[in-house]
Amino acid sequence: MNKTEQGRLSLWLSFPIALLLTGTSLGGLFLPYTYSAETRLQAVQYAGNDAGNLFLIVPFLTFVAIMALRGSAAGRLVWMGTLVYLVYDFLGYAFAVHFNAMFLAYCAVLGLSFFVLEESFLSMPLQEVTRCCGPRTPTKIIATVLLVMGLGIVLHWMSAIIPAEFAGRAPQTVRESGLVTETTAVLDLAFGAPACLIVAILLFRHKPLGIVLGPIMLTFLGLSGLVLAPMGIAMARRGFVTGGGLCFIGLGIATGSTVLLAYCFRKDKAVSGGGA
Repeated sequence: MNKTEQGRLSLWLSFPIALLLTGTSLGGLFLPYTYSAETRLQAVQYAGNDAGNLFLIVPFLTFVAIMALRGSAAGRLVWMGTLVYLVYDFLGYAFAVHFNAMFLAYCAVLGLSFFVLEESFLSMPLQEVTRCCGPRTPTKIIATVLLVMGLGIVLHWMSAIIPAEFAGRAPQTVRESGLVTETTAVLDLAFGAPACLIVAILLFRHKPLGIVLGPIMLTFLGLSGLVLAPMGIAMARRGFVTGGGLCFIGLGIATGSTVLLAYCFRKDKAVSGGGA
């Protein structure tokens, strides 16, 4: 099997992932015992996340997979960014949600997404894919945004963790969640923030790998922000005052990421047509 055939097989695996994602989302939304062991806040947040996955991520994953199967290099990068989101999201489900009937499905979505993403990176023709980005791609702006996002994530968690450590207690978020640790902080500090900073450095240095990873990271950030909206709405409806703010923050991140992503794939007609 050559790299092209392997790449198409990976894309076709998007559809079983979408089916599994649909199942986990429906289970979380309509099976009352799925989050029965969680605190009220955690249960509401996961239900909101399930709604976002069901109504936003499932159709989006299907759409970009079809685009990529039709030969769209831009679609392939956005598809890979969607897989990054799923790996990040389901690490949270697999390690933070109390054991429930969806556990095997969580593992399946996480494992399939990770290995499909890995295979896609290994088989990706770097130089060919970079040509899908327009010559006026604002690499410095994207790099600056990713740098700010990475530093912002670090500062956000440090502001909660360091005072708690000096006080000799767990951060407030850990105490409210009923978990043994802050799983989201682990994902953000160990993976999310470093990824933003590394891609920012690559873009500042005009590396081809940065041109490829930039849209992938923007897709990941955009989808992560977009899913915060239904989560915030669910929180607000259940009386959590921070829900409205979370919704607006998520929509702001999603909008900014989408605008920059559009600029990544904007073609300059004069250059592509051979003009001055």
